[in-house]
Amino acid sequence: MQFFLNNIEINFSEFAQHFPDEAKILTDYLELPAKFEIQEGVLALAFDQFNPISIDIEKILEHHKKFFYKHSLYKDPLARALGLKKGKSRPIVLDATAGLLGDSLLMYAYGPQQLICCERNPVVAALIVNAINRAKIDIKFYFGEASAQAQLPEVDVVFYDPMYKEKNVKAAPKKEMAIFRELVGEDTDSYEVARNLYSLAKERLVIKRSNRATPLIEQPDHSIKGKSTSYDVYLAKN
Repeated sequence: MQFFLNNIEINFSEFAQHFPDEAKILTDYLELPAKFEIQEGVLALAFDQFNPISIDIEKILEHHKKFFYKHSLYKDPLARALGLKKGKSRPIVLDATAGLLGDSLLMYAYGPQQLICCERNPVVAALIVNAINRAKIDIKFYFGEASAQAQLPEVDVVFYDPMYKEKNVKAAPKKEMAIFRELVGEDTDSYEVARNLYSLAKERLVIKRSNRATPLIEQPDHSIKGKSTSYDVYLAKN
């Protein structure tokens, strides 16, 4: 693992002085072949021929704010899958696979009672912590497997987006997704993880899948389908 501050390579101890929260996550994974670049407090991942990748929370949220100023969030497929309805209290939502915070910040824009995010890949988790600290946003983040978090509060809705093997080789994914897939790899334990997450949801588990994919754990209670993505909804069996 390499660290570059303003284009000058620094060691991990120097990195930890500037970014203690990120260093706490990375300290046991320094053998990973990752290269971080830091400019003006922004931690970015440099990978192969791509430009460095970081997470800009404020920019993403501003995009959602403008979109929902003109469109009803209650018609958004993910909002419908989460069970959001007018007059109904907002749920506590757990995003079990935060990734680059794409879906996380969309759900945050819905205005949940609380949003909790988990990510088990240390490199991605460091990017998340850096982004949250810079934005000073009210998102509770845990590094590691969601079902293994002893301090995790009770949640109403669990959202799970497993990384599946890319089948459409004709369409090149965005640079962020290409990096993410190369870094994280396929979630080969997605069935077991989904079963564990199901037990955490007081109200429902929502699993994001390709429209071409079969249900991950069993037949869902219902599905919300978009152009290429499905949200399989599993209501809690209480």
